[in-house]
Amino acid sequence: MFIELVDALRCPRPHEESWLVVSAERLVARHILEGTLGCPVCMAEYAIHDGVVDFSAGARQLVAASVPPSAEQAMRLAAFLGLDDAQGFATLMGAWGAHAIELRGMVDCPIMLIDPPADVDAAPGLSIIRTAGPLPLAAGSTRGLAIDLPDLHGDHAERVASAVRATRAKGRVVGPASLPIPAELHELARDEQHWVAEREAARSPLVTLKRRDQGSD
Repeated sequence: MFIELVDALRCPRPHEESWLVVSAERLVARHILEGTLGCPVCMAEYAIHDGVVDFSAGARQLVAASVPPSAEQAMRLAAFLGLDDAQGFATLMGAWGAHAIELRGMVDCPIMLIDPPADVDAAPGLSIIRTAGPLPLAAGSTRGLAIDLPDLHGDHAERVASAVRATRAKGRVVGPASLPIPAELHELARDEQHWVAEREAARSPLVTLKRRDQGSD
C-alpha cells in the first residue's frame, strides 16, 4: 500500500466517515508491506500483509484472472479514464486489475486495485485492497474508476454507489454496457462492451437574495 494513498482510505463500517491511522511494521520505498490500519471511531483494525489491505476480514474469495494481461486493454483504460498526467490516483475494480502492470507502465499516476485477480500482486505504483462490501474510499478521492462486471453479482447497488461517490467531480467512470449509468454520471461514449461517463460536479445550494430597502444605510 502506497503510504500517500492511506489518506484516501476510510473505515467501511456504518458510522460517520473517518480517516484511518496507520501503523507500519515494514516499509519499503514508501510502500507499506506489513502493518495495520485502525479506525479512531469504532476501533476496528485492518491488516496490511504483503502490501495488501484486507477490509473483508477474510470474507472476500480470491478469483483467478479471467483474461490475460493486455497492453491494448491497458491503453484503452488510460484513454477511457483520461490518465494523461500524474495528478491523483486511478482505481480499477475486479478483473480490470489484470491489466494493471501494463497500465502502470503507461501512466504516471498511482493505481488502486479493488479485489483484483488472485495472481496480481502489489508493486511500486500499484496498491491493493480487498473488501466484501462498499469501497472504503473517501468521497471524491479517485480521479477515475473502472467497474468490473463480475463485481456486480448479487445486490451490487451499494457497491456501485460507493464507486461513484469515490470519484471526484469531472472524473471519469468506466462501466459494463449492461449496467445502467448512475444518475450522478453523464455519458460521454459507449460501445457494445462498455460506457464511459463523467462525474457531474455537485450543484451549489441556492442563495437567497434579500432586497435592500431604499434609504437604508
